[in-house]
Amino acid sequence: MVEAAALAKPWQVRFRAGGNEGVADTLKEGVGGSAGMRPHELLEAALATCMTISARMALADLGIADAEVGVRVLLEREESETRFRYELVLDPGLEAHRSAIAERIARSPVRSTLSKPLVFEPA
Repeated sequence: MVEAAALAKPWQVRFRAGGNEGVADTLKEGVGGSAGMRPHELLEAALATCMTISARMALADLGIADAEVGVRVLLEREESETRFRYELVLDPGLEAHRSAIAERIARSPVRSTLSKPLVFEPA
C-alpha cells in the first residue's frame, strides 16, 4: 500500500510505501513546481521499473549478470484510450537476446496489472 499526504507547498505530495518515500509535484496555471515527478510520470516509472527488473531477470536466467539494460516508457492520454509506449534499451552486445528479453518484459507484473480492466472504489 502507498500512502500520500499533501505538503505545505502547492501541489507537493509526499508518498510512502514501507520504509521508502518520495515527493510528487506538478505545475498548474503557474502554481506548484517540479520538486518531484508528476503523478503521470509515476505511472510511467512503475511500468518502466518493473519492465527493467523483468529484463534483468531474463538476462540472469541466460547467465548474464550486471548487464546494461533499461526501458523507456511514454504515457499517451487520449479521450478514448490511454496508451503506454515502451522501448527496450540494450547494450549492443546483448542484441542477440532482444527477442527473449522483449518476451519477458511483455509479461511483466505491472504490465499485466495495467492490461486488466481497472476498478476504482473507496476503501
